[in-house]
Order: sequence, then C-alpha cells, then structure tokens
Amino acid sequence: MRVFLHSGGPLGPVGRAALPDFFGPRRRVAFVTAANLGDEAVSFERIRAALEPAPPEGAGLELLHLRWDREPLATLAAADALFMGGGNTYALLQRLRGAGLLEAIRARVAAGMPYAGASAGSNVAGPTILTTNDWNVVALDRFDALGLVGFNINPHYKEMDPAMAPYSETRDDRIREYHVVNANPVAGLEEGAWLTVEDGVVTARGTARIKIFRRGEEPTWHHPGDRLRL
Repeated sequence: MRVFLHSGGPLGPVGRAALPDFFGPRRRVAFVTAANLGDEAVSFERIRAALEPAPPEGAGLELLHLRWDREPLATLAAADALFMGGGNTYALLQRLRGAGLLEAIRARVAAGMPYAGASAGSNVAGPTILTTNDWNVVALDRFDALGLVGFNINPHYKEMDPAMAPYSETRDDRIREYHVVNANPVAGLEEGAWLTVEDGVVTARGTARIKIFRRGEEPTWHHPGDRLRL
C-alpha cells in the first residue's frame, strides 16, 4: 500500500516535485473534487493547470476529473492512481459513501493503486474523520472513513499561539478530548508537511513539522525524514 497524506493548502515546489516520485510510472491520476462545495469544474481546472505541466512548473500528471455525481466508478476504473482533494470533510465523506466510492477506493488501494490526499482528502484516509477542523454543514451522521491507515489526521495543524486569550480552546485540547474516547494516534500536519506510508513504513515529509499525539503520552514533534511510530 502506498499513501501520501498532505496538510492541505498549496503544494509548493517541494510538494509538486514529490508527486511524480510518489506516483512513479502511474501518471493517469483521478482527482476527486467531492469535498468542494463550490464549482467543482473550476476547482478541477485550477488543479489541472498546476499539476499537468512537466516539472518543475508542474508534476507531469494526466488528471481525470472524478465527479462523485457523474459516473465516478467508471472514472476510477480508468485511472492508475487517485488524488483526493480538499474542502469540507463531512461533505466529502457523505458523497463518497453515497456514490459507492468508499468500497471501490479501498479495493483499488489494497490492490496497489497509490492514494494521495490533501486536507479533507487526508482526513478520509483514516479510520474516522473525527479530527477534522471542518463543520458538519451537511449533518452527516456516520463518521467511519476509508481506513487506509490506522491513525487519524489533523490537517493545517497550528500550535497554540502564546498571545491567545486565556481559556482559548486549542487543537491540542480538542485532540486530548478525542483521546478520552478513542485510542488511535493522531498526526497533526503543519502547513507544508505531509507523510507517506509505503509498505507499512510511515515517514515525515515536506517543509514543516508533524506532531504525533498518542493516548496517555505527551505529544512529540517530528521533522522531514523522521520515521513515525503510528
């Protein structure tokens, strides 16, 4: 299994350069826009303009637009790899489930298809989406996700600012609450960070740090190149 989970936001030159290495010879990539609550076609064209040009301007990928509401299973079948884009995590999970994509994507990844996600697309790779930053604007009532990895993701992680007002609630507070009732680890990805999972080995990548939260332990910071215990 090969998984690439990005914090979200712009990939930047380092992130764009990492994608061809991650996907290898599989350059026909289905890009999923189901997390987008705006104009999905406009969003897809923006991503395609960034990723289709040859390096260093882009990543040299051939993108297929996987629309959750327009023959998604056929598009998935035509692709060699998958990139799950960001947006609202709850809407994304609702649409994936309704389109029958959760089961189909799990099966393809288990069979060797590389999976890349950013922000909401990283959230849904875990067992649940309960550590997303998003609001449940679609009133989703089930939160189990793809389960490609055994840990949860908190994208766009930001450490507490010392200037915050007293009694402000932080990401660390929310993750501690999560661990009161859930045992699996959580990876907080700072902007510009991502991690890869290849043959069971989890590695910190990118240009920023990753903070690992484990139930009953103090969180630990990790830097690009570190192997992660998850």
